Amino acid sequence: MTAFRRVAPAVIVSLLATRPVLAELPASPEPEDPHLAALVEEALAKNPDLLAVQEAVAAARERPDQARSLADPMVSVAYTNDGWSPSLGARDMTTLAIMGSQVLPWPGKRRLRGEIAGLEADAIGPQLDRVKLGLTAAVKRAYWSLVLAQELKTLIDEQEETWKEIEGVARARYAVGQGAQQDVLRVQVEQTRIGQLQAEQQAEADVRRAELNRLLARSADAPFESTGHLALRLDARSAEERLAEAEAASPELRAGVVAIDRARLAASLARKDFRPDFTVQAGYMNRGRLDPMWQAGVGITLPIYRKRLTSGLAEAEARSRESTRRLESTRLQLRFRTQERLAQLRTADTVARLYGDGIIPQGQMSVEAAIASYQAGKVPFISVLEALSTLYGDRSTRLRVLASRERIQASLDEASLEATSEMPAGGAPPVMSLGAGTAGATSAGGAMASGGMGK
Repeated sequence: MTAFRRVAPAVIVSLLATRPVLAELPASPEPEDPHLAALVEEALAKNPDLLAVQEAVAAARERPDQARSLADPMVSVAYTNDGWSPSLGARDMTTLAIMGSQVLPWPGKRRLRGEIAGLEADAIGPQLDRVKLGLTAAVKRAYWSLVLAQELKTLIDEQEETWKEIEGVARARYAVGQGAQQDVLRVQVEQTRIGQLQAEQQAEADVRRAELNRLLARSADAPFESTGHLALRLDARSAEERLAEAEAASPELRAGVVAIDRARLAASLARKDFRPDFTVQAGYMNRGRLDPMWQAGVGITLPIYRKRLTSGLAEAEARSRESTRRLESTRLQLRFRTQERLAQLRTADTVARLYGDGIIPQGQMSVEAAIASYQAGKVPFISVLEALSTLYGDRSTRLRVLASRERIQASLDEASLEATSEMPAGGAPPVMSLGAGTAGATSAGGAMASGGMGK
C-alpha cells in the first residue's frame, strides 16, 4: 500500500508533464492572421449591407446635377374664339396661341443648390466608411470568439482525458483501501460536468460560424474553420498615436466637417432668397387669314414677406453653429471611447501577463505542492484534484482575456462612438470545472454580436 501511495501521485505528475501548461505563444509583435485578413476582404466584397450603402452613395452622386438644373419650362396651347361659332381667320379676336415660360432663379442660387446637394452626397460617403469599419470589426470579433470557443473546447477535451486517467488512479486506490469513495465520486461528477462544458463550447462555436457566414454572405450551413490562435500580441503604438489614428479614421468627424460646409452654404442660399426670381414668357398667336400676333414678357417674384425670409436665414445660421458644436462633441466622444478602449487594452495586457507569467506557473507549483503534501500524508487526495482543477480554470481564464484583448483591438480599429468593447476580468475559477471559462466565452460572444455593424 505504501508503494501504491507513491505511485498514484507519480501518475498525476506524468499526466501534467505530457500536457503543456500554456497552449498560447509568448508575447510577440505577430502580424494579423492572414486567414482573418482574407475573411475581412471577402466580407467587404460580398456583404449585402455594405453593397446597399454603396448603391445609396451612387444614387446620392446623381443629386447635384438635379439640384442645379433649371426648372422645366412650361408650354401651353390656347384657343380663343370671338363669338359662338368658330371664327378663326374671320374675326380679329379669335386666336390659336402657343405660349411658353421659363423660371430663372436669381444668379448664384442654382450654383448653391448644386453645391449643397454635392455636400449631401459627400455626407453619404462617411456612412459607407462607417459600415466598412463596423463590418470589419464584426468579422474580427466573431472570428476571435470562434477561436476562443475552439481553444476552450480543446482545453476541456484535455481536462476530460486527465479526469479519466485520474479516475483510474482513484479507483485503484479505493480498491486497495488507500482512498475514499468520495474521491472516486468527485472525479466522476467532474467527468459528467465535462460533457456540459463541451456542449456549451460546441454551441458557441456553431453560433460564431453562423454569424461569420452571415457577415460573409455565405450559406448558413457552409463549413467554416478558423486557423488562428490566441496569443499576447505586442503593439508599439503610443496612446497619442492611437488617438490620432482614431480621429483620422472616424467617419463621423469627416461627416461633421461636411455638415459644417453644408450649413454654411445653406446660410448663403438663405441670404439669396431675399433676391427675386424671374420668369420669361413668349407666345405666338395664329389668326388664320389675318396677320399673326406674338407676345413676350418678364415676371418677377416679390420677396415681400420678410419675416419668413428673416426666420429662414436665422434658422440656417443657427444650423451652422449647431454643426460646429456637434463636430466638437463628436471629437470629444471619440477621444473618450478611444481612451476607454486603450485602458481596457492595457488591462487585458496586464491580466494576460499576470496569468501567463505568474498565476498559471504558480498554479502548476500549487499542484506539485499538493502532490508532495499528499505523499507526506498531510492532505487528502481531493486537495490534489482541486489544485489541478484550479490550474485548468486559470488557463481558461487566460484564453478568455486574450480573446477579449483581440475584440478590444477590433473596437479600437473601428473607431466607433458607441460602447462596443469590454473590460476583461480574471478571477478565481470555480473548483473542479471550467465553468468560468465557458460563461466568459458565451458572454463575450454576446457582447460582440451587440457591437456589430454600425454600433
